[in-house]
Amino acid sequence: PALPTSMMSLPRISTKGWNISEMCRMNANFKEVPRMSALKGAEALAKKLEDYEKDGVPLVIEDWQYHPKWPAEVFGLDWLLKTTGESDIHVRNVHNGHDLSTTLSEFVKFSRSQPHHAAPGEPQRLYWKDAHCPAVWKEWLLTSDVIPSQVLPCSPENYLEYLVGSECIESLLCYMGIGDTFTTAHKDLCASSGQNLMCFAEDGGSSYWFMTATKDADKVAEYFHTQLHQELDWETHLITINQLTRAPFTVYVTQQNVGDLVMVPSRSCHQVVNHGGLALKMGWSRMTLNNLTAALRYELPVYRRVCRAEQYRTKTILYRSMLHLTELLSPAVPDRSLPQHPPSYALKLERLVILFDEVLHEEYAVCHSSLEHVLAENNGATTPSPSSKFLLVLWPPVGPLDRQNAVWELERSTGCNLACDFCGADIFQSFFECKHCHHSEDDPEIHVGDGLLVCPACYVEGRTCDCGNLRPAQCRPFDILLKDRNEAAFVVSTVLGDSKRMLNVVKR
Repeated sequence: PALPTSMMSLPRISTKGWNISEMCRMNANFKEVPRMSALKGAEALAKKLEDYEKDGVPLVIEDWQYHPKWPAEVFGLDWLLKTTGESDIHVRNVHNGHDLSTTLSEFVKFSRSQPHHAAPGEPQRLYWKDAHCPAVWKEWLLTSDVIPSQVLPCSPENYLEYLVGSECIESLLCYMGIGDTFTTAHKDLCASSGQNLMCFAEDGGSSYWFMTATKDADKVAEYFHTQLHQELDWETHLITINQLTRAPFTVYVTQQNVGDLVMVPSRSCHQVVNHGGLALKMGWSRMTLNNLTAALRYELPVYRRVCRAEQYRTKTILYRSMLHLTELLSPAVPDRSLPQHPPSYALKLERLVILFDEVLHEEYAVCHSSLEHVLAENNGATTPSPSSKFLLVLWPPVGPLDRQNAVWELERSTGCNLACDFCGADIFQSFFECKHCHHSEDDPEIHVGDGLLVCPACYVEGRTCDCGNLRPAQCRPFDILLKDRNEAAFVVSTVLGDSKRMLNVVKR
């Protein structure tokens, strides 16, 4: 979303005269991003990607435009204009951070009429960002067997894929702009890893990337805070070359051209400045197990401190991933073939359970059985509040145990998309709610989760509503989470053949 102009720090920046080799020669802390040709073969690519995941250093895989399955015509701007040219789009004026509406054809026409370098006092330079990816492009990416499967959005190692229903996140987006349009310095959401493929360019269009390694994440944040007096996680500062040259960490630089796939490691700070004519890219995020761990332990505390909305629902990703691997490995599921390497999956599930234990400790309340729930039990019927977007479901007469299991199964599959109204943190299970403040008199009935919500961390710091009448509540019965955690632990110990290996059964 566009930020208030008063929050933006956007010095004029121009790519005129930029040269990667010259930058690295003149600045001791600048280093070119390692590159590898996509034509080297699958085995060499797999090894390079394995090293990339381990080292946390940016990488460029080039030459994809020479692959026999590269769809040059579909990736062309003429094709895009023909299919969606009159569609309404939102573009950003990079000079003031304001968004405006136009059509794709008008945006392209305006961009082509401008010089490739921003002029002093220029009022407008537009960038089309975070745009919907054409379905044909998405199909090629997912089904063509061109880009390595381990870095695709549909990879089994991308835990974003295990979200369900209204929880699901579409991270596959498109970006297009001319020279001197940019994306300010930022990190990808919630410690996820980024992939960015340049599909088309005209009139020498390219993009300059400035990136840092995973290990330098804390140094970068400290430099922004103490030396630049900026908050990195607000994404409001366009860092200059001079500021980067003074940085106490390595800055990896590269010039992205058509066919270049830029790999952005977890927690890498990066800034992109376009050069020349129009350049069109598509990018997506992945959330691996290592990314998920970093998000929970390092990124989410920062988000809450600076009041940044989480968006990726990290604890929910953890929960859904644990459920997925439990089902995949569970010997109780009939006619279900085990994965090719069950021990490795069990080790991943063990790590998920350990992380989930940390979440359970944060979310636990001694009085949980007496709290109101967004997903409530009511005499055999499940009656979620309107905020959960599910209808009333009535169950036929069955035994108490079967009824409880059926109710729990529905509640397990139902999403609660709630966030703290103060810091923006995702509310996974526990929260405090005021049903009086900001309540419209036109709505006589207010349900659990519909009021003003405050997360437990904000509550203990004294953040409250106007009237101070906050009451604790939870998204679902806590026993569901305990049951799912213990089933996962049982599956781990069963698959690995070590009954003492996995953690004690957690009881309420």
